Amino acid sequence: MKLMFDCREVARLISDRHEQTLEPSARARFRLHLVMCRNCRTVEEQMAFLHQAMRRLGAGESASGGEGGGGQPPAAQD
Repeated sequence: MKLMFDCREVARLISDRHEQTLEPSARARFRLHLVMCRNCRTVEEQMAFLHQAMRRLGAGESASGGEGGGGQPPAAQD
């Protein structure tokens, strides 16, 4: 077993991370890579931001009944 994941493996894990849980050993290898790799850390931060924004958007739409995008006017229809 490798000590650390490579960037390609980490990119896959970043995108899958919110749908699955990692084993403790894989989680440790993932975190070790993020400590060492600034680029993957940046990608992980961006994906976390997008995931949180999508959850908030979904919560806003369900609170407003799915109409108008949370207080914004509806889009014009042709």
